[in-house]
Amino acid sequence: MILSTIKTEFSSFVNTKANQITLEIQMLPNSVIRHLVKFTNDMSGEIIYVYPNESIYNRYTKSIFNVNSPADRYKGELFLTLAGYWKYEFWEVYFEENPMTFDEENSPKTELEILKPKPNHGIVKGLVAIGKMYAAEKAGAEEVKYKEYISPEKTNFIYNGE
Repeated sequence: MILSTIKTEFSSFVNTKANQITLEIQMLPNSVIRHLVKFTNDMSGEIIYVYPNESIYNRYTKSIFNVNSPADRYKGELFLTLAGYWKYEFWEVYFEENPMTFDEENSPKTELEILKPKPNHGIVKGLVAIGKMYAAEKAGAEEVKYKEYISPEKTNFIYNGE
């Protein structure tokens, strides 16, 4: 589970290596894998895509999600405004050539987009991780606020509706 706070930068540590699809990546030094992350809000159904700034290690991938409004998915930016639970999906995107160019022309916008075959175009290989993220509200800026009343010192019973 990823824990975050809305409208703030956060990072995640997700195991993407266990389900890695492009296993020949070690043999091709110029090729690169990146992850397209899809967030879906459980209540509203809002969908956000982002290519996080990431470091891929032997057992996990560290992803850093920056905050900006308006957000640019290719720079690892997103702007979460809804608190609550989000479903996340990490999609493996394979690039034949390095350095990669992250823009609308060379990187898929969604997991369903297929670009024309070119060495610098990203190819979505498949889903490698799935889970839940909880986005909390900032303390003091909650949508629902409660006023706490002090309980009375004496008992406060009502008898026969009086």
